Amino acid sequence: MPAAGDAPTEKRLRRFRPNPPNSFHELYDRATTQRFYVLSRTRCGTADLPEERVELTGSTGNIYTVVITRQPRCDCPYARKGNQCKHVLYVLSRVLHAKWEYVYQLALLSEELREIFRDAPPPASDGDEGGAGDGRRKPVEGDCPICFCEMEASGGEPVVWCRAACGQNIHKACFETWATTKRQQGAGRGGNGDVTCPYCRSVWQGDEDMIRTIEKKGKRNAEGYVNVASQLGISTQRDYSTYSRWWSGHPSSYRRQYY
Repeated sequence: MPAAGDAPTEKRLRRFRPNPPNSFHELYDRATTQRFYVLSRTRCGTADLPEERVELTGSTGNIYTVVITRQPRCDCPYARKGNQCKHVLYVLSRVLHAKWEYVYQLALLSEELREIFRDAPPPASDGDEGGAGDGRRKPVEGDCPICFCEMEASGGEPVVWCRAACGQNIHKACFETWATTKRQQGAGRGGNGDVTCPYCRSVWQGDEDMIRTIEKKGKRNAEGYVNVASQLGISTQRDYSTYSRWWSGHPSSYRRQYY
């Protein structure tokens, strides 16, 4: 029993998992083998209870929002049915580099969140102020700030870089996806839809042919999500081959709901 004056012990919002359940491993495999594109990262919350909001595209091109907080959540259909989803696992594992024992938890303590965000790579725009830098190219190394896969100086995917200011590198395909979505969002909010650097937010210079191919208008699909699958060159049909047939959204589940 805590002594008088001691702060109460924080209660985890979901039961602690000493080990990941068997069902977790298939989900984690999808989270770490499928490709996602991070469109924005916003650090929020307080010093005692930090949070991060991440916008990303799912494997079918829908744009989802993940919030890493005491009980991480996502607005994808699978998570809305009460399930732990691959998007949350992707953000914890690939974007924030959280410890393995935190990735499979359904809820986190404030102390664990502080540790995760203390050690995580900062959001790209935190590292460079708009217009900072001399426009000279940085070495091609480290992770792409959009897909969080490693970039290679030679023999890998094509890379573009910020000529206007910071000189940072980004996968060409990732930048096209990011810029397309930002233009769609800007047009929808009455903005000018300028293409900017994901790192320093300077207006993008160079690669005009690529920029001209970016669509300026976006559409919402029947599920209510902005979808950029056509820009990614991927199918909007969900691949159920690695999903449990007992999930309520699986075509063979016959409306049976299991969470």
